[in-house]
Amino acid sequence: MLRELQPKLFKRAVEITGDAQKLCGLLHIDPHALKLWSEGRATPPQWVFHVVIDLIVNDDLVRAAQDRRQQPRRPKPPEESGPPPP
Repeated sequence: MLRELQPKLFKRAVEITGDAQKLCGLLHIDPHALKLWSEGRATPPQWVFHVVIDLIVNDDLVRAAQDRRQQPRRPKPPEESGPPPP
């Protein structure tokens, strides 16, 4: 399960920081290591996961505090595959 989640976490962290180079600077890591972790081809140290998860959670908390909606956000239902109705 973690191998499936890992690329999504690193992709989101790159989005938050602006680009991969900035995330590497924040984590003090080599870009090659980030590439391997982002592709799920290697497992990062646990402290890296903690920093990435903190980054994501803090960003989500800030965005939630700025959300002006009166109703909670609801996920969109998955689109049905197949031909359109006649």
